[in-house]
Amino acid sequence: MKRLNELDNLKVFLTALVIIFHAAIAYGAAGSWILKDSNQDEMSITAVFLTLFTAVCQTFFMGLFFFISAYFSSVSLSRKGSSTFIKDRLLRLGIPMLVYYFLIGPITVWFAHYRLQLTLAEFYNQYVWSFERTFFGPAWFLQASIYFAVIHVFFEIVLKKMKKAAPRFSFPKGAQLLWLAVGMGLAAFVTRLIYPTGEGPLELQLGYFPSYIVLYIAGIIAQKNGWLDNIPPKLQKGWQWLSLGLIPVLPVILVLTGALDGEVHFEGGVNAEAFLYAIWEPFVCIGIILTLLSLFRRRFYSTSPLKQWLSRHAYAVYLIHPAVVVGWTMAFQGLPLPSAVKWAVVSILSIVCCFMVASILKMLPFAKRVL
Repeated sequence: MKRLNELDNLKVFLTALVIIFHAAIAYGAAGSWILKDSNQDEMSITAVFLTLFTAVCQTFFMGLFFFISAYFSSVSLSRKGSSTFIKDRLLRLGIPMLVYYFLIGPITVWFAHYRLQLTLAEFYNQYVWSFERTFFGPAWFLQASIYFAVIHVFFEIVLKKMKKAAPRFSFPKGAQLLWLAVGMGLAAFVTRLIYPTGEGPLELQLGYFPSYIVLYIAGIIAQKNGWLDNIPPKLQKGWQWLSLGLIPVLPVILVLTGALDGEVHFEGGVNAEAFLYAIWEPFVCIGIILTLLSLFRRRFYSTSPLKQWLSRHAYAVYLIHPAVVVGWTMAFQGLPLPSAVKWAVVSILSIVCCFMVASILKMLPFAKRVL
């Protein structure tokens, strides 16, 4: 199978978007992050805009990462076989996850919050080696990808033992996608009754996992059935306009249900905000994902030495970006600049620095094997 340049280019775009997303939380968007600028007003226009931006990103970008991962994993599993595939996944996902958990994550948190109170050794003894806190951070994606890979292999083995070929699926029709979106929303709403957004074991935010699971499965099916070559233009355009039209609906819903009075409970529970937010997400998600897949397939399918270099380093960038974003956030703290300006500058500097640091890390002998 030839390398799909459009997916490599899309992966680079999503990696940069993750950096911009976390920088947005540092400068006023709702959400949890390692370090937030201490001078942010939660009710400012910038904070409202950044919160809408992160809410839209949250609907699709990690799910699209799972889709791309599943697409390539399906090819890799067919080529390598179950045993070699699992070993490769454990090497490529497990080792970077452990590096983040025991090195990048703790050191970043210590430097941001504890360096004046505890030595690094004391911090490790109190929080890391005791496992009083967890430090998966963005490496939760690697953890989840390991679980998905194991389950993927299990089902492939079951199909093989049953001597059944994987069923063929044509590209979903509009009505099927509508019902899928409703189902994803309802599943998310029910899941969030137990695990509200931002909560879950081992930093796995299970409230978002219904869409992640669906998109991982969709990635496998898309690879086996050639979906990326057959995205119906009319269907894609319809969902594109639907998702764009629904984006401003979220702030309207929040305002009508009491957001201006501080009554916001969209993260979960039996309430209108949580239900409407859960239903809103998959409709925006499907429209944006179809649009991005179609756009990159039509417009951004070419490659070049620079694009290949960016693609090769995107994984390492994802792994190290929290430390870089936190570092630049600390550098700009106290400067009398508007939050929007800080966000833009920190985002750009972080993207550039992350790729520079990643290129240095990739020069290490063993790093080439896992990154």
